[in-house]
Amino acid sequence: MPGYVEDTIAALATAPGTGAIAVLRVSGRDATLIARRVLRAASAPSGADGPPLASHRAALADLCDPTDGSVIDRVLVLPMLAPRSFTGEDVVEIHCHGSVLIAERALRILLGAGARAARPGEFTERAFLNGKLDLCQAEAVADLIEASSEAGRAAAWQHLDGALSRRVVALRGAILDTRAVVEAHLDFPEDDLPPEAARDVAAGIDAAQADTAALLATFARGRLARAGVRVTLAGKPNVGKSSLLNAVLGRERALVSAEAGTTRDYLEEPAALGTLRLLLCDTAGLREDASEVELAGIVRTREVIAAADVVVLVLDASQPRDALDEAALSATSGRPRIVVRNKVDLETAWPAEPGLVDVSARTGEGLAALGEAIVRALPAALPEPVAEPVVITRARHHEALVAVETALVRARRAINDEVPLEMVSCELQVAQLELDRLVGASDSEDLLERIFRRFCVGK
Repeated sequence: MPGYVEDTIAALATAPGTGAIAVLRVSGRDATLIARRVLRAASAPSGADGPPLASHRAALADLCDPTDGSVIDRVLVLPMLAPRSFTGEDVVEIHCHGSVLIAERALRILLGAGARAARPGEFTERAFLNGKLDLCQAEAVADLIEASSEAGRAAAWQHLDGALSRRVVALRGAILDTRAVVEAHLDFPEDDLPPEAARDVAAGIDAAQADTAALLATFARGRLARAGVRVTLAGKPNVGKSSLLNAVLGRERALVSAEAGTTRDYLEEPAALGTLRLLLCDTAGLREDASEVELAGIVRTREVIAAADVVVLVLDASQPRDALDEAALSATSGRPRIVVRNKVDLETAWPAEPGLVDVSARTGEGLAALGEAIVRALPAALPEPVAEPVVITRARHHEALVAVETALVRARRAINDEVPLEMVSCELQVAQLELDRLVGASDSEDLLERIFRRFCVGK
């Protein structure tokens, strides 16, 4: 990272906008020097020394503009000197009043005093490069900030606390031990691998493969915890999909009309369901005799259905079932699906059926039962946040572990086929390197940039 050792970065660490306080963060070799240029002891005359900057001791100070000595705000200063800081460098936090004007002026003053504006995720990147976090923990920082459900928060905290990293390091150690047995015999190419050693190697590979498979099996749950459950509302026009969306959200988000074909495109909104985050998607009604614009919306509806974790197919209990209902049932077959009988507050045209969920979007009847049905219909039921030791949540984790499992399968096959031991050692090395990449022990600058640029500025 060019200039990493020399430069000092600064950014607003709290969200933009008006609030009680705003926090500015400065990190780098010159953090305390820059802080002293813009701070002086509270109520001290112009030109007086700055406040004491003892590590991990807050001090009251005046934030001043060095160009004219004018006081901008009275602030709280919290120095955290290396290595006892988030980034592992000298860090100074300045807590000022949460006016947008004051926060922006304070940042300009810090930049004018010698700091550089931080890139998105650069503070966390420096923590990673200084060994304060591994790559899984660094990614978990962003996941914890973005968590919008209890399940997502719990999974992110597991990773930040090092649960996944410890599991990966233990797996890497087991593979390395097995590889050591193999390579000990490579020094004697004239001898075959003794039967006892072959059994030990095979057992080590089998154990590592089982542990890898167990981690891979958590991805369905972890992905849903982090990204949320995509729930698509589908059905023919005027069955109450938009009304049901509004009822679940508790507000009028979708336009509701008695006119068929009101929804021309899909509408996606986040919602909470217990510990889960839902992404509710209202779609255009499925029918054939539609306008050109509506037909384009129906094409998108079919795409959204294909991408959904759960499809909620809505039928109108107040009207007889017809060919359009049957076509909607056919279009959603093969997907995790809940069939809902809506408008049960009206006189029903057909009786309740086993397996269908009765709801009324108008009165709210049956919404709790619908939520329970969604959880049951998930491809992999999510556990309680404390029940699962560790889950993998990101596609990057999944891809790395798939590569590990593939290499282990090839190594096991090589043992069975009695191929040269160099091939076994090579496959075990591939598995080991993939685990190194998973925690960031061996990664390119390009991958690091792609990961950290997704963070917010100030983190």
